[in-house]
Amino acid sequence: MQRFVAFADFVVRLVFFGAAPFVIAFLAAVFPITGALVQIALALAVFFTAEAARKLASRNRLVGFLIGTQLEFEAYYREHKPYPFFYYVFYPLLFPYWLAVQRARREFWLYKGYTLASLVLLLASLVYQFVTKFPPELGLRDFWPIALGTFAVECIVVLVFLMPIVTTVVTFHQMGAPRRLAALLVVGGLSVTAAVVVLERKRDPIVSYATRTRARLRTKKDGPHAVHAQTSALESAWKVLASDRSGVDRDGKVEGAALDAAHQALEPFYKHDEAFAFDLWLTRNKQGQTLVIYFEARDRKPPIWLSMESNGSVTNDSKRLPRGAFVAMKHAADN
Repeated sequence: MQRFVAFADFVVRLVFFGAAPFVIAFLAAVFPITGALVQIALALAVFFTAEAARKLASRNRLVGFLIGTQLEFEAYYREHKPYPFFYYVFYPLLFPYWLAVQRARREFWLYKGYTLASLVLLLASLVYQFVTKFPPELGLRDFWPIALGTFAVECIVVLVFLMPIVTTVVTFHQMGAPRRLAALLVVGGLSVTAAVVVLERKRDPIVSYATRTRARLRTKKDGPHAVHAQTSALESAWKVLASDRSGVDRDGKVEGAALDAAHQALEPFYKHDEAFAFDLWLTRNKQGQTLVIYFEARDRKPPIWLSMESNGSVTNDSKRLPRGAFVAMKHAADN
């Protein structure tokens, strides 16, 4: 019976290692959670090289300061075996247990410090993003919801995904089960690889949450300048398409030189990453051909778009587009 329970526990962990890294890879493409991932990797590195890490920290105060949290992490799990796997899978639902019980509270504060360490990197990146990505149209009132949303997602990733992964690695290392640990790491590596392949095969790169939000807010804050930038992008794209249609796909999606020209024309108003969130789509109508520049805002928000016919007339009237145009544009952007 004990062997069956141990085997079932391993299978459940194996399934988690197959799914969690895949989800984390997608979340990392949308949210800046790199700080948390670096801290997790560093903690495991210190855990596996504990004796050498402690000696190095005792000789060098700077090293001791930098990896102090990771040494506490190693010391805690040297004294205490991790809880059962499902404890960490359902960890957020067990609140306030891990604040009321001393041992659980110590482990929580260990990961809380863990998150705070990654917060330093996160805050530095957010300050840089604010200075370089928000002004002049957007200010602190627009920045804080994005920053708080990013921090909340990072905390969720640490508690829901990374804690079960880390404690599983610690558990099998302490059990002296290198084969099972190796199997889990291989499955996790394959999961990440699969996610990267799926992301690379997408015709459009995934646009981050912050970029999408900024592009939508910037357009709303200064509509006239946004329309002017989109009009310039359409004009630039039409100039390229007049002599080169090689970038037009069967579904109407426009790529290549015409899209590059449109992105470049958008940048005086939109930031670089926001400009690259826009797509081009070419369609036929009764008047001839219509080129649409659009941004799929998602989050149940209407798309940002503007169309220009081959004669130069510009419109934002959806009645001038073929039926099902927005569905076709969304389909082209998603594939």
